[in-house]
Amino acid sequence: MLATATEFLPAVSLTRNQVDLMRRDNVAAVDLPGLEELGIQSRGIEDVIRMHET
Repeated sequence: MLATATEFLPAVSLTRNQVDLMRRDNVAAVDLPGLEELGIQSRGIEDVIRMHET
């Protein structure tokens, strides 16, 4: 109810969608493979920005 009421304020602090997202766990389990195990090379944000600028 609080999220519904605050959605209409100029500076939204909490929305109903955010409440829905917080109802489900969205953190990967510790026993799942990481980027390295999946053969994915991580990149810095600067590299990603440069890729999209061209």
